[in-house]
Amino acid sequence: MRRVSFWAIAVFTLAAVQSIALQTHPRARFPGFGHPRKAEAPPKAAPESSVIDASSLGSPIVLDKGWRVGITSDPAAANSAFDDSGWAIRDGKGTIADVTEPTDEPDHSDHPDREDKYAWFRLHVKLAPNHGPIALLIELPVTQSTAPNLTNTGPGADVFANGKLILPEGPHPSDSFNYQQISRLYNLNIPASETSLTLAVRTLYIPFGLSGYTNFFYNRTFRLGNPDDLDQTLELWSVRTLFERLPRLVIAILLLFLSVFLVTLYFTQRGHPEYLWLALHELVQVPIGIIDQAGSSARLDYIWYGALYLQLLFISAYLYFEFLVAFLALKRRWYIKLLRYSSPILAFIAPTVLLVGHNKIIAVALFIVFVCAILWMIGWAIFVFLTLIVATIKRNFEAGLLLIPLVLTMVGIAEPILTGGWGEFGGGSYKSPLTIQAGPIPIHFAAIADFTGLLAIIVIIFVRFLRIHHEQERASGELAAARSVQELMIPREKVETPGYEVDSVYNPANEVGGDFFHVEPTSDGGLLVILGDVAGHGLQAAMNVSMLMGALRRSEEKRPARILESLNRVLIGSDSFTTCQVAWFGPDGEVIVANAGHLPPYLNTQEVRLPGGLPLGVLGDVTYDEVRLYLHPGDRLLMMSDGVVEARHGSGELFGFDRVHNLSNQSAFYIADAAKAFGQEDDITVLTIRRLTKAMAA
Repeated sequence: MRRVSFWAIAVFTLAAVQSIALQTHPRARFPGFGHPRKAEAPPKAAPESSVIDASSLGSPIVLDKGWRVGITSDPAAANSAFDDSGWAIRDGKGTIADVTEPTDEPDHSDHPDREDKYAWFRLHVKLAPNHGPIALLIELPVTQSTAPNLTNTGPGADVFANGKLILPEGPHPSDSFNYQQISRLYNLNIPASETSLTLAVRTLYIPFGLSGYTNFFYNRTFRLGNPDDLDQTLELWSVRTLFERLPRLVIAILLLFLSVFLVTLYFTQRGHPEYLWLALHELVQVPIGIIDQAGSSARLDYIWYGALYLQLLFISAYLYFEFLVAFLALKRRWYIKLLRYSSPILAFIAPTVLLVGHNKIIAVALFIVFVCAILWMIGWAIFVFLTLIVATIKRNFEAGLLLIPLVLTMVGIAEPILTGGWGEFGGGSYKSPLTIQAGPIPIHFAAIADFTGLLAIIVIIFVRFLRIHHEQERASGELAAARSVQELMIPREKVETPGYEVDSVYNPANEVGGDFFHVEPTSDGGLLVILGDVAGHGLQAAMNVSMLMGALRRSEEKRPARILESLNRVLIGSDSFTTCQVAWFGPDGEVIVANAGHLPPYLNTQEVRLPGGLPLGVLGDVTYDEVRLYLHPGDRLLMMSDGVVEARHGSGELFGFDRVHNLSNQSAFYIADAAKAFGQEDDITVLTIRRLTKAMAA
């Protein structure tokens, strides 16, 4: 999504590889400074055409004419007395024409301390007598310090003033060539008595490409003047740079808040892992922006910059892949498994980049990792775009929204690739025609794609929230209707039970529950009590309860075992099973109990042992055994569902059978309240049936 696309990663990979190659070049660190210089040639006055007159220097002047350009490995080219009369003269702006390489350069190919060729740019400046402090500002376009792109300032450069190496101000002055180039100020420290200045700038000789020496002035403007005046110019450049970076900083802050919101949404709406994957994807985007700013402001060297940036980009791409799989509920097909199980190779990008240059094995490993990573990204790009396109064609509104920022990102990446060379031919800095200027703040097309991606996510979350809210309202209506039906089926008022006193408590875990009970006086003067527990809870369990209660009311069977057998036949073929217990209480105190996998009852305070029986709905043609008991006047039988025993405390402790045994002589209401207070997790149903004395029965 947004900037995490195959093209963005491919472009940055090329730039990073080029930067790594520059840093691992045997002369990337310009070791020639410590070598003995050749004998200096006798002083010669520079031709008048290559002398800049700064004798009336009042305000900073732009050094864009009369530069002598030469290719040599001779370190004496830094000296003011060096003979550069044979070098070509070029204007210091735009792309310059090639210069002829010398043919009399010594061959150092077999020398261990050989000097590589460098591109030298020399300028002779005439100063006024008793001049004040003089400084040089090498200013880069603001866009060079914002994000990795195809325009590249190339390797660093060293500045010499009258043969003396000048270190710049700002971060890492002695090691600036290992960092992304930024505008820097050089205090030249020219004594007031000296009226001539020879500027010599050297950079690693690269004959062609965006980093070639012919593009040296394309991305650099040389200004000479008073340090205070140039410092104000540098501050202005810094302010413009801040404005340039502002949209990306705003996006990073928005991404942080969005990721926190998505994590919260994930924990409040379980069953939606796409929120968590998207939150992680957005969270990884936040340090990408911070690292990009640190690298582009020369606070992070090329190697660390490239390693961290690429690593986070690939991780972000993988997280987006997982988000898309969960978001569209895609089946785990072979290509999804291939991308998922081959993704660990992406974790080796940063380590191999950071170790590059140590030995050849690391170089080979880096090549293998990059090839595998690029192949993975090709598969990722094909998967993402085809999946979103197919889903959009199938009228998936949300997939279409996700496709929009991806397309915009591709346009934002392709536009400078296709049109970036226009500025080079025109001799000026490249400015994107798709950039919108909001006052002092430029908003690039890539930032527009980023904001579009954020807006798309917000719209998707809002639409999903409305849909889920509508579904919850509909489900709540269905649950309310089911609860009404269940309340009609489960007795809420005491039933006339001659000779017995029945207390019942029913506490469903949700709006509707899976427990049920039935109390019915029989024509022979007895009492039929049925207690059951449908597996699960919620609407489906309530529907099964309704089906069982309907079957019970239609049945004329009064024998406990036969009742269980008939209910078992009703549930055969359903997706769940039910535990059930049926007890018939005779007018003389006789009790017949049949059990189908339910908890045993308690007679007074003693557990009644019953033969095991399969729950209802497991197998057909099941027979159930019956057990006979006898209740004396005042005796009581306790029947309950497993929600009592399985009540769980916050520490994880179960209510358990020991507590049930200790409370078995208490009322149904007391036992149910104790289990509920302990930590209800399932439906709780408790029945107590006490035989009355004859006098009370009368």
